[in-house]
Amino acid sequence: MVSLEELKNYCSGKEIIIIGNSSRILNGKYKKLIDNYDIVVRINKGYLHRQNIYSDKIGTKTNIIAMGIQSENFSKNIIQSNRVDYIISPIIYSDRLHYSNVYDVQKDVYEDLKNSLDGFKPSTGISTYNFFNRHMNFKRLDLIGFDFFQSSVRQRNQLGHCYVKDHNGEKELKYFEYSKDPEKTMLHPIEGTASVPSEINIPRFTVGDNLQYKIKRN
Repeated sequence: MVSLEELKNYCSGKEIIIIGNSSRILNGKYKKLIDNYDIVVRINKGYLHRQNIYSDKIGTKTNIIAMGIQSENFSKNIIQSNRVDYIISPIIYSDRLHYSNVYDVQKDVYEDLKNSLDGFKPSTGISTYNFFNRHMNFKRLDLIGFDFFQSSVRQRNQLGHCYVKDHNGEKELKYFEYSKDPEKTMLHPIEGTASVPSEINIPRFTVGDNLQYKIKRN
């Protein structure tokens, strides 16, 4: 297990990008953009060990994996020979991973985020962002491949992502917008996403929820 202080030293002053697993990221070619960051963080099955089938779209560089899969055995199948610098475990209900380079995000960090989402379970993506945004002294912390479940369906896509009813995309987007430092964090637009215009309407994700958010872009 690694310490929080070790991770802070590793990330200090670095440009970090977190790669989401939306299907829409496979519509473009982002290898150069992604691989130029100092630290590349991939989530769950988005880490395609020894596979180059999507390298022109999502790059090949990986420094950190964020694993939020419940089963340790499934996680091991993704991690394989563990060729990354660190593994982050941001979901407290996941099985503990027994690697020397793992950091387990503390329960209070997870619970604070869950409370900020009005009791909805945080996805691995927003939990990973929250961990870096809350604890790391980065130069930049950017995201790509996140559309906050707008394109999600129940069947898993090529990167292992699917719709999960326990998550709430509109609340996660709202949390991202108000928690980020706009001088140091951006959500890169991806082909087919609705996040490019200066004003977007976020569709409902939860039956019975009468709230709709209109996010103003700076």
